Amino acid sequence: MSRLVLYKTPEMRNPITVMGFGGWADAGNVSTLSLAYLREAEGAMELGRIETSDLIDHTQHRPVVTIEGGFIKEIRMPGWEIHYAMRKDADLILLSGYELSHGWDQFVKALFELMDAFGSRTLVTIGGLIDRTPHTRPVKLSFLTTSRRLYAKCMALGMNPSNYRGPASMHSYIIYNSALKGLEALSLWGHVPTYLNIPNPRVVLAVLEKLSSVLEINLSLERLYVDAAVFDSKVNSLVEGDEDLKELVRGLEQEYDEQERDRVSYIE
Repeated sequence: MSRLVLYKTPEMRNPITVMGFGGWADAGNVSTLSLAYLREAEGAMELGRIETSDLIDHTQHRPVVTIEGGFIKEIRMPGWEIHYAMRKDADLILLSGYELSHGWDQFVKALFELMDAFGSRTLVTIGGLIDRTPHTRPVKLSFLTTSRRLYAKCMALGMNPSNYRGPASMHSYIIYNSALKGLEALSLWGHVPTYLNIPNPRVVLAVLEKLSSVLEINLSLERLYVDAAVFDSKVNSLVEGDEDLKELVRGLEQEYDEQERDRVSYIE
């Protein structure tokens, strides 16, 4: 029995599928905020769900209850919500949910059913990770992909190819299986300063700007520019009033600048 539930089947033109999810790989809420922003800015509409309630740890991601006047009106179990946006340059399928505790193979099967149903051959996952990087420098971005074309574009935009060995996230599992299916897939990660693991619109903006450039689509980012500027102002005020934090930032700036010089020298 399929876990995919569609509420409608609109005609879409080679849509791009974009995923973001909460859990281990959502530092700074970069993953969840990116999808929430895209849904709002692009006027996305409900398309369906992937039923995953039995694959989620409910003590970590609890159902949402509505209580009115002492009576329970509704309990909504956690699952993966699917939205879509019809656009001039490229339609979007947007998926949001939580990283699953098990059953990743079942989820990927439903994901590919969804993509096949609407002819989507391009998949993007968005993640966030904690890193020793200062908020006073350009946001670090890293990636992994199944496509040499996307690899070249990401490198040209100054992003770093991922190098990692250790426990895997759902992102890696999805990208690996996308390669087996022959999909053009990209996992794009924003690096969040160690001292700022809070909702971070500045990193979200950097991720979506690069996503727009890599996929050559126009995303509506106007409100995010304002949110990022307000965030920067608040963080700068906080750091200015804390000598220990100022010293930490200075050290991270030095590390960042040295790494950037090494990266540029390697490319040249």
